[in-house]
Amino acid sequence: MAVTPTGTPAGTAPTPALRLFAGKRGLMLVSILFLNFVVWLDTAKFSLLNPFWSADLGLDPAQISSVTASYLLGYFPLLLLAGILADRLGAKQMLIICVLGVTVLSSTMAFVHTYGEMWWRNFFFGIFFGFLWAPSQRLLSVWFPGALGARATSTWMSSTLVAGVIAPAIALPLANHLSWRDAFLIVAALGIPALIMLVLFTSNRPDKLRGISEAEAARIQEEHKGAAVREKLTFRELAAALKSRSVLTMIIATALATTPTWLSGPWLPYGLITLEKVNPDTIAWVSPLIALVPVLFGLVNGSLVAKFFGGRTRPWLALGPACGAIGFLMGVLLQDSSWVLWGFFIGAFAFLCDPMFWGTVNSYWAGIARPEVTGTLNGASAAAQVAVGWIITDQSGKWINSAADGRAQLNTIWIVGAILFALAIIPVYLSREIRVDQAVAATVPDPIPARTPEVTS
Repeated sequence: MAVTPTGTPAGTAPTPALRLFAGKRGLMLVSILFLNFVVWLDTAKFSLLNPFWSADLGLDPAQISSVTASYLLGYFPLLLLAGILADRLGAKQMLIICVLGVTVLSSTMAFVHTYGEMWWRNFFFGIFFGFLWAPSQRLLSVWFPGALGARATSTWMSSTLVAGVIAPAIALPLANHLSWRDAFLIVAALGIPALIMLVLFTSNRPDKLRGISEAEAARIQEEHKGAAVREKLTFRELAAALKSRSVLTMIIATALATTPTWLSGPWLPYGLITLEKVNPDTIAWVSPLIALVPVLFGLVNGSLVAKFFGGRTRPWLALGPACGAIGFLMGVLLQDSSWVLWGFFIGAFAFLCDPMFWGTVNSYWAGIARPEVTGTLNGASAAAQVAVGWIITDQSGKWINSAADGRAQLNTIWIVGAILFALAIIPVYLSREIRVDQAVAATVPDPIPARTPEVTS
C-alpha cells in the first residue's frame, strides 16, 4: 500500500492529534510549551507568595498592589516592541532574550529586602517577560496554519495556565517550610533546560530547522496552501496590517477580555491566606485541582473552535469573557460560602476566558491578515491589555473594603472585573468574522489587504 511522507496510507490524512506532535514540528512545539511553562511558573509564584513577601517586607495592601503592578510598566512597551522585532528579526531570538532575562531576574530575588528594591526588580522582570508572548504566537502561526493552528495555540495556552496549577504545589511548601526566596531560586534553575531546548529544537521557519526532512518542511508549506512563509517583513507590511478596523476593534476586545483575571493573581491568595486564614499547605493541594479546569479545557478548545459554529472564531471570543463575568459575579454572591466553591468560580470558571480567548485570537489574527504579522498584532493587543491591566491592578488595593467581614472585603474588585469582561463582548461583535480555515499564509504581495469577503454570523 502506498503511503504518504507522514506514514499514513495514501489518500488519508493523519489525525489532528498526531500532526500536532509528530516529527520535528512536534519537538519544536514541546520546546515552546516547556519554555512558556517555566516563564509563567516564575510569574505565577510571585502573586501566589504575596502573603509571604509582603509580610517579610512589611507592605500594606496599597504597596502590595503597586509592587504587583510594577512589572506591567516594563512589560507594556516590550509587548509591542517584541512583536514587531519577532516579525522583523526573528521570534526565536526574542525568546532567547526572554528566558535569559527572566532566569537572572528571578535569581536576584535573593537580594531584595525593601519595597523600593522589590518594585524595581519587578519592573525589570516585566521588560524581559515582554519578549515571550507575541514571539511564541508568531512561531505557532508559521508552524501550524489553519485549523491546526487553533489546536496548537490552545495547547500553548494550556502550557501557560498549567503553571498556575503546579505553582501552589511547588511554591507554597517551599515558602512555608524554607523561605519565599528559596522558592524563587529553585524555580529559576528551570530556565537553563528551557534555554537549551529553545536553542536546539526551534527555528523561525520550518525549512530552516536543523535536521528537518524536506518532506516535512514541504508538507508544512502545503498546509499554508502553498504560499511561502517569509521570515522577515518590512515595517510597511506590519503597519498595513494595523489599518484594518476589525484589527483595531479586536485589540480593544483583547484589552478588556484578558485583563480582569490578573485581579485573581494577588487577591485570591490574599483572600484565602490573609483574610480567611486557610493553611497554605491546604491551598497547595486544593488550588491545583481548581486551576486544572481551564488547563484541561484549553487542550480541547482548538478542536471545539474548528468543530462548532462552522469554525467561526467570534462566538468563542465572546464566550470567554462571558464565563469570566459569570465567575467573578459568583465570587461576590458566594462570599459567605465554602472557600473552595468561592475559589473555584474566581480561579477556575472565570479563567475559562483565557483558553477560549487567547486560544482562538491567534487564528483570528492569521485569518484577518497573515501568519507572518501575528507577532505585531499579538504584541499590539497584549500591550493594550497591559495598559488596562496596570491601571486596575495598581488601583485594586484601594478597592478593598476593610469595614466588611472576611472575603466580602474583596467584592468591589470582582465587580469591576466582571464589568470589564462583559464590555469586551461588544468590540468582538463589531469585528469581522473569521473562520479558522482562513488562517493560512497570504498569497498576495505587499500591502496586506483583507483576503476574504465578509462572513456574516
